[in-house]
Amino acid sequence: MSPRSPHSAALRAARTRRPALAGTALATVGVLLTAGCAQGGPGKDADSADLVGQPAGTVKKDALKGVRMTFVSYGGGMQDGQEGAFVKPFAKDSGADVLTDGPTDPAKIKAQVNSENVLWDVVDTTPWDAAANCETLYQKLDYKIINTGQLPRQTPESPCMVPSLIYGYGLYYNADKYGDNPPTTWEDFFDTEKFPGKRAVDGRPTPTPGIFEAALLADGVGPSKLYPLDTKRALRKWDNIKSDLTYWKTGAQQTQIAQSGQADMIMAWSGRIYEANANGANFRPVWNNSFTLYDVFAVPKGSKNTKAAMGLINYALGEEQQTRQSEYTSYAPVNVNSKPTLSPQAQKLDPTQEKVLNQSITPDFTYWGQNRDKLSTAWTDWLNR
Repeated sequence: MSPRSPHSAALRAARTRRPALAGTALATVGVLLTAGCAQGGPGKDADSADLVGQPAGTVKKDALKGVRMTFVSYGGGMQDGQEGAFVKPFAKDSGADVLTDGPTDPAKIKAQVNSENVLWDVVDTTPWDAAANCETLYQKLDYKIINTGQLPRQTPESPCMVPSLIYGYGLYYNADKYGDNPPTTWEDFFDTEKFPGKRAVDGRPTPTPGIFEAALLADGVGPSKLYPLDTKRALRKWDNIKSDLTYWKTGAQQTQIAQSGQADMIMAWSGRIYEANANGANFRPVWNNSFTLYDVFAVPKGSKNTKAAMGLINYALGEEQQTRQSEYTSYAPVNVNSKPTLSPQAQKLDPTQEKVLNQSITPDFTYWGQNRDKLSTAWTDWLNR
């Protein structure tokens, strides 16, 4: 896979079949169940005959009556939006009792699978996690139930995952601080003399792909030469500004850091910056060599509600559901027919704009999946030094 946005051309082609992402303020959506308390049903799964062949975004009325299942995502405004866009409507249409939990935690999924006590049924997770654990922690999806005909062409069928949303990951800066002379490159992110101020970056043991890539780009490595990642070179670059760093460990903390002014630059997910700006922050993107990423839906191996889980995923991929998700969260839809009507603020943070795709990079998810443990160990060791 070429690191210079190999999917960008397909994304651009998909955009000819759907409009650019825009955004409105997040609608208030209630949480169905307090995080940490949800658990799957007692084993009453759906009849696959009621689910096979249904168009994306549809489910037979009361087809899952009596089924109790759990949807898991990353919390905050993102999960609120997902619940409003497709979880609650699916429960109403299908008759299922759909609980919610979060945030997504690969360690918890591993513990559930290893103990043969799987409480989660549909998980919004990362493509590198799903790729690394296909058929060990996540089971193969049933494409007789899940209709992928309206997905962008850059996301072909994969054994254990389908995309749930598209987002940008990159450098965002406080426009109130840097004014008419803002940072424009990853080199600027690492230049604390020309651009003084705190930087916020991923402080989790397993970081979002881009953390090594950003440092290598700043150190002069070309986008087409990133892989295999030279982690030692990247970490030496991070050493140069370690005293100027602060760390986030959740998406919600990205929003909090931007809102509170704890950092003047932040390496963050586009949707979290949208939330911060909606609450008064003034952070702007640097699209040059930003990263185009997506979340995926996956089903933990051993789910008690496998068929119902496939039905929920198929429902969530519908045109209307993806449109609502984008309107609630600012994340781009994965249904090419979705036509979200959103605010100018969200349009500015749309990672699928033509001008963004022309200069963005798609990380090599397969490489990250195959090397996740090695990359996580290198980053964790550096964080703890």
